[in-house]
Amino acid sequence: MKKSMILILTFLMIGGVSLFAQEDVEVEVTVDEFEEAMEEVEAALEEIESIKGIEPILININRTSSNSPKIGIYSADLDFEDAYKMHYPYCYGVLVKGVTPNGPSHKAGIISGDIIMEFDGKKARFEDHLDKMVKSKNFGDEVEVKFFRDEEVLVTKLVLSKSTPEEKKDIMITKDGKEKKKLSVGFGGGSWIPVWYAAKDEFEDINYVLNEYGFNGLDKKGIFMNGGGGKGNVGKGWFLGGMGAGYSIDRKKGYTTEAGEDVTRRMYYSNGYGGVTLDKRFAISKKIITSLGFMLGWGGHTLEVSQTDGNYDWTSLNDDMDESTNNFIEMERSYIMFQPKAMLMVRIIDWLGIRAEAGYFLSHSFTSGWESVSCEDNFEITNSPDTSYDGYTISIGPWFGF
Repeated sequence: MKKSMILILTFLMIGGVSLFAQEDVEVEVTVDEFEEAMEEVEAALEEIESIKGIEPILININRTSSNSPKIGIYSADLDFEDAYKMHYPYCYGVLVKGVTPNGPSHKAGIISGDIIMEFDGKKARFEDHLDKMVKSKNFGDEVEVKFFRDEEVLVTKLVLSKSTPEEKKDIMITKDGKEKKKLSVGFGGGSWIPVWYAAKDEFEDINYVLNEYGFNGLDKKGIFMNGGGGKGNVGKGWFLGGMGAGYSIDRKKGYTTEAGEDVTRRMYYSNGYGGVTLDKRFAISKKIITSLGFMLGWGGHTLEVSQTDGNYDWTSLNDDMDESTNNFIEMERSYIMFQPKAMLMVRIIDWLGIRAEAGYFLSHSFTSGWESVSCEDNFEITNSPDTSYDGYTISIGPWFGF
C-alpha cells in the first residue's frame, strides 16, 4: 500500500513539473525535499494502519462467489445457547454444523461441532466475517485456523481450494466421522386448512337444546371445519406461525305455538378456534418432512335460537314484547385452547405439497357453565352443563410452500 501511494505521488509530482515546464515556469525540486515529503507520507500511512480495531481485508473485485476459495464447511452464527452447552467462554466464533467430504476443513481435521475462533491470526467474529476473510485469500494458500473442541483450543492448518463437484453436493461429515446428506426442513408457507373435529361430549349438550326446539342435532361423529394458517422458519428447524378454523350451521322451520300462532323458528350454531403455533421439523428425505408442535390460543361455542311470525306493527311493538319474554336467546361459552399435534408433509413440486396433521384439543373455561348474551350483557344460565371443547382433530390438504 505504501509503495502504491509513493508511486502515485511521484507520478503526480513529475506530471506537475512537466506541466509547469510547458508554461515556461521555473520550478526547483531538490532531492532532499522530495525524500522529506516521502518520509512524511510513509509516517502518515503507518499512523493510519496502527489505528486500533481496523483490520483491512483485501478482496479481488473481479472474483465471484463461484470461483472464490472455500474451506468446505456448513456454518452458523454462534448463539448463547450453543456457547453455554459447549462451555465456550468467548463472545465470538463460528459454529461448524458440518464439513464437506474431502474438503479443506475435512482434511485439516475440523469436524461438526467445532467452533472456529481465529482464521489466519484474526478473530472470526461471525459467519459473514469468516466468509469475507476466506474470500480475501487465494487458491492454494495455507492458513492457520484456531478452533474450540471439547473445552480445548486446538490449532490446525488448511489449504484453500476451489469447490469440487463432490463438495457441491449436499453431503457433510458428522461428528462421528460418517457421511450424511444435508436435508432441508423447508422455509415455510401457508394454505387453506380443512379440519375434521370429533368432539368428546359437547355435541350431546348442544343437541339437547336443539332437540328441545324441534331441530335435528349435530352429527355425533364430528363436524367439518374450514380455516387457514401459515408459518415460517425461525431457525434450527423451528417454525412459528398461526392458524384458525371454524364451523357454522343455520336452520329454519315452521312452528305452531300453543296459542295457535304460526311462527318461524331459527337455529344458528357456530364454533371456532385460533392461536399461535410452534413446530419443530425433521427432514426424512428431500421431499418428506415431519414435525411435532402445538397451538396455543382461544376458542368457543355460540348457539342462537329465535322465533318470529314476521309481522311487525309500529303501533303495537310493546304488545308484541309483552306477549313473549324470550323470543330470542344467544348462548355462548369461551375457552383457552391447547392443541398438541404431529404433521407429515410430502413435497410434490418446489412450491406445493400435501400436508397431513393429527392433534387433540384440550380446553379450559373460566366460567362454570354457559352464558346468555342480551343487549351486550352476559347472564349466567342456571343448570347449564360444563360443556368442554375437547376432542380429536385430523387435517389433510394442500400446502403452498415447504
